[in-house]
Amino acid sequence: MNTEQQPRLPIYSIALLSAAAIAYEILLVRLFSIIQWHHYAYMVISLALVGYGASGTFLAFTLKPLLDNFRTALLSNMTLFGVSTLICFMGAQAIPFNPDEVAYDSQQWVNLISMYLLLSIPFFFAANAIGLALAHAKSRLSRIYAADLLGAGIGSLLIVLILFVLFPLSALQLLAMAGLLAALIAAWETGLRSRTAWALLVAVTIITLLPGNWLKLQASPYKDLSQALRISDTHVMEQHSSPLGLISVVESPRIPFRHAPGLSLNTTGELPEQLGLFVDGNGPSAINRMQDDTSRLDYVSHMTSALPYHVIQPGHVLIPGSGPGTGVLQALQLSDANIDAVEINPQVIKLMQQDYRDYSGNLYHSKRVTVINAEGRGFLHRNNKKYDLIQLPLIDSFNASSTGLLALSEDYLYTVETLKQYLQHLEPGGLLAINRWIKMPPRDTLKILATAITALEQQGVTNIP
Repeated sequence: MNTEQQPRLPIYSIALLSAAAIAYEILLVRLFSIIQWHHYAYMVISLALVGYGASGTFLAFTLKPLLDNFRTALLSNMTLFGVSTLICFMGAQAIPFNPDEVAYDSQQWVNLISMYLLLSIPFFFAANAIGLALAHAKSRLSRIYAADLLGAGIGSLLIVLILFVLFPLSALQLLAMAGLLAALIAAWETGLRSRTAWALLVAVTIITLLPGNWLKLQASPYKDLSQALRISDTHVMEQHSSPLGLISVVESPRIPFRHAPGLSLNTTGELPEQLGLFVDGNGPSAINRMQDDTSRLDYVSHMTSALPYHVIQPGHVLIPGSGPGTGVLQALQLSDANIDAVEINPQVIKLMQQDYRDYSGNLYHSKRVTVINAEGRGFLHRNNKKYDLIQLPLIDSFNASSTGLLALSEDYLYTVETLKQYLQHLEPGGLLAINRWIKMPPRDTLKILATAITALEQQGVTNIP
């Protein structure tokens, strides 16, 4: 009987590495949404597959020499994963990629591919380490495989929780530390000499002690927030981050915000002081300052979104995607209705109920307003309430919408299924009001009309004008 002790497997280090790799993939989705636009986040899955695919090809040609030096190869790839998560993202930000020029500038395709390949490098190193561990384990590879799957599952959950606590760049720094810690654990598991372990520990310490502002997000200069900050004296007052978005509250004292989409050209009164609220650099939506002079709030009756209130006097109003509350303010000013304001992002609600409670005139604490932290379609699905008016405010920016940058972004508030739910939740004689930007040539209005007609037909309505 062979009593020779089998070598220890790098189970814990592989679990940590796998958790860091999947967390890095999810984090890139957030980072791309901030520095570019939402639909570019979709390429993260494919660039992860590129990294893993390239690793498979690489290992097919180099597996034997790497296995002969398994410990060194394993630690090297784990270390390179940790280091490359930071370096490659910094390099990708330095590439002057402009999505608006892709259609007519071939250099932008080169920039896009360069950025694409650069960000796939960390996945290449992570896949190398996992592949080497599987090949090294031989008959015990099920244990490595289990560690890989368990780590990935834990990592995908943890990164969501981490993004409620840390800003995306701090989370990126944490994942770089996780890669180096995985290498440190692997050095212990495989019995490598202590000098290597000490070097890894020093590297982890260096990354830990790096100042918080050493790495900055370089958002596209064409995003709404970047454009707003070009105005003299405009500055970000505060930022809050979560998996749902990076919220920036912006003040522009020299050229004040005048955010009132659809405001009549015949309006003579002044708008109240406003703060801009940007989500992932898109926007703005407005936080209106309440003052003793309430006449400055009359502007809400001169917006196109006020039309339903001039047609009926609703008793119950639903506003999905209420944001900082311009639609809520409009409903309060133009009706005596009770208002259900549905907002998916709890940090926007916190801003309105706590941080800017006094500034906004206690808007979200009004006796007639019920604030619900939920996604609009999900709220309707769980709720049997009927409304006299369901109003969908503008929840995207004019710039991004008019240039087609949101053409590939999903929005479940405008689907056939959701429109059917809106209709089912209306009282007899109730109104559904959908606000969209005017585009030339017309696009959104035609799509919304076609979707509404389909929803009505599926509801059995035949006499559609």
